Parts: sequence; structure tokens; C-alpha cells
Amino acid sequence: MDKVFSSIDNLLDETLKVVSMGIINKEECRSIMKKREQLEIKITGRNTGKYDYLNYIKYELELDRMFHQRAKVQGIEFDHKLRSPLRHVLLLFSYAVKRFPKDESLWINFLNIRIKRTSKEGTGKTFAQALQHLPRSPRLWKLAASYEFETCKNIQSARNLIQAGIQFNQTDQTLWHYFFTMELVYISLLYNNIKDGLNILSGKKEQEESSTIDINLDKLKRDEKLDVNEQYITFGTEVLDGVALMKSNLIRGAIASLVYKNAIQQIKNDFDFRKQFYKIANKYLDVGKDDSNPIGAGELVQKEIIDSLKQDFNNDERVYLLLAKIELSKSSTTSKLNVDGIKKSIAILENGYQSIMNESFLFCFYQFVRKLWSQSISIKDSKGITCLEPYFCKIFEFAIEKQFITEKGYYEYIELLVEMGSIEKAFKASESSTNKFKSSSKLWTQRVNLYIKNQYILANSNKTNDSLDSIFEKAIKSVNSKDSENANLFTEYFKYQSIYKQQDFNKITELFKKLVKQLDGNTVSQNQLKSYLLDYTFLNQPKDKLKLSYQLCFQYLPIEKDFYKKCILYEEQRIDRNINDVRSLYERCFAHSKDTETKDTELWLNYRNFELLITGDVEKANTIANRAKKSLLDPVIFITTVNGSATSNNTVKSQSQ
Repeated sequence: MDKVFSSIDNLLDETLKVVSMGIINKEECRSIMKKREQLEIKITGRNTGKYDYLNYIKYELELDRMFHQRAKVQGIEFDHKLRSPLRHVLLLFSYAVKRFPKDESLWINFLNIRIKRTSKEGTGKTFAQALQHLPRSPRLWKLAASYEFETCKNIQSARNLIQAGIQFNQTDQTLWHYFFTMELVYISLLYNNIKDGLNILSGKKEQEESSTIDINLDKLKRDEKLDVNEQYITFGTEVLDGVALMKSNLIRGAIASLVYKNAIQQIKNDFDFRKQFYKIANKYLDVGKDDSNPIGAGELVQKEIIDSLKQDFNNDERVYLLLAKIELSKSSTTSKLNVDGIKKSIAILENGYQSIMNESFLFCFYQFVRKLWSQSISIKDSKGITCLEPYFCKIFEFAIEKQFITEKGYYEYIELLVEMGSIEKAFKASESSTNKFKSSSKLWTQRVNLYIKNQYILANSNKTNDSLDSIFEKAIKSVNSKDSENANLFTEYFKYQSIYKQQDFNKITELFKKLVKQLDGNTVSQNQLKSYLLDYTFLNQPKDKLKLSYQLCFQYLPIEKDFYKKCILYEEQRIDRNINDVRSLYERCFAHSKDTETKDTELWLNYRNFELLITGDVEKANTIANRAKKSLLDPVIFITTVNGSATSNNTVKSQSQ
């Protein structure tokens, strides 16, 4: 507690000075010190956590904001005494990072406070401490480089730090992207200063020693067992002279270009990594651009990036897609599409498509055209719509002609034709798709649905039904009957036959037997057929057929518990129900598995209530209740429900009397 009291005494002295300024009154001072004492106790305990420090820091920052807001009202712009909570925040952070030296977020928050709210004095030392504890933190290295570049205006120190960060974090992409961005920002600043006639390039500014980030990198590398010998990127003193700089290729992105080359040497074969460099360079297209140099730094670097992508990803559709988007962006906006730009961008994709010829490119091309088409519709650009529509089918037809279209490609093509209203063309394409991919359940289902949905277009003729019969027959013979994913196709065929073709129960059951036999070993599909047969019989057939239906299903094992429950439900709902049939189904269900007997409380309650409420046989109901209590592993819910039901019934009886 001595440490707590000592700290509180020091804080009290500082806070009383704020009282003397009239910023807070004595009562507020007492309240503040009481709160501080509580928070101070929490950070001095053995079980102190990070959030104990953060809560204390949060409170001090709130005090800092309140003091400055009140001072501003009184016309006090700045006073050293007002910053006492901020000084205490820095002290608390120093305690916190000492206790939790490997906590990245603590260091980041600490450093951000120092950069934004304090002088540079001591900040470099804090950065050095943080990096010594967390050399594998890309965020810390980026923040350190940013501090040297943006706050201290020291580009060489920033370069050294970001490159050191890359050495310690060799797989991190964000450090390379920051390095690249920093170099483009730097030459942009230099270029603007030269144009404005500012003489800030004549020499380096001397920095205070305490503001510089001074790290023993050799020792740190040894500690981290890092074996790297790469030389840092540097450039000559000619950049300090404005005239020489304007004549140098450095102002047109030579350093950024060097960064990019080194980056792709270290992180190879990553398209998106390189693409991000292109996006960054897009913001600096005009840097270094003048009458004698019509191409700026950003554009020069972008050209180099594109060349490297073409060389290293020559069979990747993403290169062509990027080139198409670049071409489109030259002449079009989100509110207006240029037809010439559309044609040029599509020509780029067509060229790549005809060369690479794979499904990945097919969908890449299709989605590009589709997005432009949707955009044309939204902005009501009739020229754009007219220009784009022919390409929809052309993309798929080329894949069909060159025989690299897949099942997925055919499916999307047929869906597109239906969407466009080309039903007859869709019929033809669907037939071709199932001829090529004979075992595809997805394509057979699509073909079946296409016929069913468009029967009325063809006047619902007998010929159409016969054709559909033929399609169904071919489908169920072609697909793999052992594959559970094909269950829906067999069920749809059974539904079609039972609803549109066969009304006779005997013929329906014969078809059921045939299909179940064909699906031998495919229990998922068999169970789906059983469930449909039961539903169909209950809804469409005479009442005496229900029992025949589920008894037929019982012949084909296994039987799911849910099927037994559905049988019970349908039998109970019949007006002329057979009580013994219901009882038999309950018993079958309990015999289905040990889990059902020992865990299904709801089923036991339903069985007991059936005897009590439907048959009125109290003795049987009690017998079932006793069986349930013995069988259930946890009979508490069953007993509670039964007792509650009995109490409720007795209450009703007494009220009626």
C-alpha cells in the first residue's frame, strides 16, 4: 500500500494545481483522487491484468479531455499543469509494457499516444524498446518507419527501419507495400517542393538524440537467430540538389521500382501481392511528369508491374482481367460507360480466352460482361446494353465448340438461355449437356425441371409427357444410384409418376419396389422415397392403404426413427384409427434403438397421453408411465410433466364440482 499512497500523493499535488486554476473544485478533486486510489490498488496487486492498466489509462485520458475543455472555455489555451493526466498516462503505459512486454497492442497504443500527444523527446527510445521485445511485429516496424518519415522527416532512417522489419518478417506483404508507398510519397513531396521553389533539400536537419530510433540490429538478429545478409537500398546525395533531382530518374520512381523488384524476388508467384503495388502507384501517376517527361513516376512503375505480370502469369486469366479493367477505366466511369472502351476491354479478354481456354477464364469473362451489362441497365445506357448482350452466349458457345466446357459451365449456360427467354435453345443445350455428362444428376434435374416448367408453353401435350417420361427414364439409368446426392432426382421421378402418370396404388408400389431395389446401398435416397410414399398415400389414397404403405417400407431396412414417428402421427390423425396399429407403431419405434428408449422423453409422453386421452385406458397409461420411468436415463422431465398434468386435471375437476 505504501506504493499506492506514494503515487496518490504525487498525483494529488498535481491535481491541486489544477484546482488552483479554477478548472475543477475541491469536491471534484476528492472524487477524482478516490477513483484514482481504487484504480491504483488494482494495478499493484499480484493478479493485475492488462485491462486494469487500460481502464486506469482510459480514466486519465477522460480527465485530460475534461481539463482541456474547461480550460478552453476559460480562455486558457495551454498550461503545463493541465497535462498532468497525460503525463500520468505515459507513466502507466511504461508500467504496463514493462509487465507485459510481448503485448503488441499495448506498445502500439503507447506509441500512438506519444506520437500524437507529446514531443518527440523519448519517443525514439520507446520505439527501440518495443522493437527489441517484438521484432516479429510488422505493425511496429511500419509505425516506426512512419514516425521517422512523417514526424522526424528522416527518409533514410525510415528506409532502414522498414527494411529491417522486412528482414525480421520475410513473409509479410504489408511491409513491402508500405515501403513502396513511402518512396512514392517521398518523391511526390520532393517534386512538389521543387515546383514550389522551396529550398528544403540542401541538407539534413539535426535531430535530437532522444527522438531517433536507435536499435542494435546486429544484436537483435543474433538474438532472433536471423541469418540475412541483404544490403539496404540507398541512393546518392544528388537528390539533395533540386536541379540534379529533376534530371534524375529517381524523381520518376527509380527507388519505388527497385523496391518492387526486390519484393517480387522475395515473395514470388503471388498475383494479388503484385496487383496491390499497381493500385498504390495509381495515386502517383503525375509525379515527375513535365514537357520533357510525358510519363510520370506512377505510370512508369505501373508499366513495369504489368510487364512482370505478363511474363510470370502468362496463362492466368487475372492478368487479362486486370488489363481489361485498366482499359475500361481510361474512358468509362460508374455513371457513364464508353462503348469503345467496352469493346477494347472485351477484345483483351477475348484474346486471352482464345489462348488459355479453361473454365476459370470462362466464368471470369462472363462475370465481367455481366457486371457491365447490369451497370448499363442501372444507368439506362441502351448503347452499352446492345453492345454487351451478344457476348453472353458467345462466351459459352466458344467453350462448347472447343470442348472445354464443364458440367458447371453447361448448367450456367442453360440458366442464362432461360433467363433470356430462349426456351427452345435451352432445351437443345440441355439435351447436349446430358449427352456429354451422362452421370450428372445436376444437369438431368435441370433438364427435367426445364420440361416441367415449360409444359404449358408446349400446350401440355401427350408428346411432352412422353418426352418427359423418356428423360426421366434415361436420367435414373444414367446417374450413379449409389450416390446420395442423386436422391432428389429419384424422388422427383417417383413424384411425377405418382401424380401425373399412375393413380393405381398397386402400380405405384411396384414402381417404389423397383426404385428401392435400384437404390440398394443408398439409404439416404431410399429413406427419401419411403417418406414420400407415406406422405402421398396419406394424402391421396384410400385410408386402408396407409398401413399397407408403411408395412411395405418396413421391409427395406434401415428404418429411421422419424419415419416411425410420421407413421404414428398419420395413424393417430385418422378418425377411424386402429388403436392396436398405433400401439404397435409406438412399440416398433421404441425397439428401433436403445437411444430412443432411454432418451426420447417426448415419445414416451406422447404414448402415455395417447392411452390416457385417446383410448381412455388409464391402466395402460400408468403402465406406460412406469415403463418410461424405468427406461429413461433422466426421467425427471417426464415425471414433472406427468405430475403437472395430473395436478392440472384435478384442479379442473374440483372447480367443476
